[in-house]
Amino acid sequence: LKPNHLQLGSPPALPRARGHRRGAMSYHVQYFPIPGLAEPIRLLLHLGKLDFVDQKITFKEWPEVKKTMKWGQAPVVIAPDGFEMAQTKAIVRYLGKQVSWGKQKLIFPRPLYPNDPRLAFRADEMIDALEDVRLKLLPTHQIQDADMKAAALRALFVEGGDCHEQLKRIERHCGERFVVGDMLTIADIWFFCSLNLLRSGVLAGIPKDFLDAFPRLKAVVANVGAIPEVRAYYSKKDIGSEPSYAPFVE
Repeated sequence: LKPNHLQLGSPPALPRARGHRRGAMSYHVQYFPIPGLAEPIRLLLHLGKLDFVDQKITFKEWPEVKKTMKWGQAPVVIAPDGFEMAQTKAIVRYLGKQVSWGKQKLIFPRPLYPNDPRLAFRADEMIDALEDVRLKLLPTHQIQDADMKAAALRALFVEGGDCHEQLKRIERHCGERFVVGDMLTIADIWFFCSLNLLRSGVLAGIPKDFLDAFPRLKAVVANVGAIPEVRAYYSKKDIGSEPSYAPFVE
């Protein structure tokens, strides 16, 4: 099947071919119907005014779709010329080089993945540091009892919990408005998407107000959320059918 013709509910197949008609000049993002790891990709495409088709893979379909994935993982992005991309952070860096931001008065837009090697390193470093928070959640996925799982997640985010302590470290190295430097970077986009997902209630047990303990992280989320293009993008979300997007539209 071609990228824009992934038929949910039928035997899924990943697109490899070029030359499709509708959406021929579009990127195709293949992921589950949640923000998750694909959200920074979607938002970067939107900010870059790069047309994309958001192909939702249901969890029921995933076992079969997984077999066709390059690395057995999602998200996968298909570029307009058919070039297939996987691995979230690699995709984010790629798009960060394509998307520029910040044109004000005489200041020309700058790529969201900085040209300066050290600033680019700092952006990558902070993203990886926040990813360490997500990795600390993985053992809780093995807990079958819902109440026990919620309690385990809650314990990670209270004072002294592993996630809380890692967020404290990140807070110390985070800027007051931007994650790194004096400009919007892929790190800000990553933090906005990841921290909002954590406080969305998708993972029961994580306090929705955990960011109150981290004013700099909270300011970064607010700063990205205040960008008119970001507000416009998320204002179109139907929170009734997609409740995990609630924090994104605040």
